Amino acid sequence: MEIKRFFTEPQNIQGETVAIEGDEFFHITKVLRLKKGFKIVVSVGDGKDYFAVIQGIEEGRLTAKIESVTQNETELPYALTMLQAIPAKDKIEIIVQKAAEMGVRTFIPFFSEHVNEKEVNLIRLNKIAREAAKQCGASRVMEILPPVGFCDAVRIAGESSVAVMAYEYEKSTRLSSVTKNVPRGENFSVAFMIGAEGGFSQSESEYASAHGITPVTLGKRILRCETAGVAVAAILCERLAGD
Repeated sequence: MEIKRFFTEPQNIQGETVAIEGDEFFHITKVLRLKKGFKIVVSVGDGKDYFAVIQGIEEGRLTAKIESVTQNETELPYALTMLQAIPAKDKIEIIVQKAAEMGVRTFIPFFSEHVNEKEVNLIRLNKIAREAAKQCGASRVMEILPPVGFCDAVRIAGESSVAVMAYEYEKSTRLSSVTKNVPRGENFSVAFMIGAEGGFSQSESEYASAHGITPVTLGKRILRCETAGVAVAAILCERLAGD
C-alpha cells in the first residue's frame, strides 16, 4: 500500500512524536479513513521526510510515532519565485497547481494594467498547492502570498539573484542567456514575472527594466498565461538543476 504524505507545522514535532490537526487530520480520518498502526510520511517544510506510524486519534488531533527521518530529494537547490499577474479564476488555479509541481517555492499574484480580476481565493489556492505537493512527493508546500500591486511585484522580484519578465515584444534576450554564468552561492534565487491574458504593456516593461528586471523572449509563439509560467519554470529547472 502506498504511504500517504501529509503536512503539519514544525512545532507539532515533539521528540519522536508528530501531531496532525486541521484539514490534514480530516483528510486522514474522514476521507482516507486511516487507523492506528497505519504508516504515513509527514513533512514540515524543512526538507526532510518523517516516516511515522499512527498511534492515537482524538477529536481533531492525530499523533504518530516517528520511526525514521530522511532527506527529501525532490526540492530544487535554489529558491524559485513566480510572480503572476492575476488571470481568470480557473486559469490561476491551473497555474498554481503546475507551479507547485515544478518546484516553485513562492507564488505571488499581482495586479497589472491588463488584470480584470479584483480578488484571489487564497484558501482555495493554498489547498491546490498542498495537494500538488503531495502528488509530487515534495517536502514543502509552495507559499502563496496575498496579491500586490505591479510596482511591489517588481520590487520583490528585484530582490532575487536573477529576475526576468516574460515579454512577448522582446525578440533577442533569451532566458538561457540571462542565467548563463551567473554565480550561484548558497542563497542563489530566481524570480520570474508572467503577465495575465493581455500580457504586459510597454510602460510596464520599461518600468521593470529600469528596476533591474530583464525582459526575455520565450520564442516566436505567443503563449497563454497558463502556459508561459510553466514553460519558464521548466526551462529554469533544466538550466539550473544540479548546478
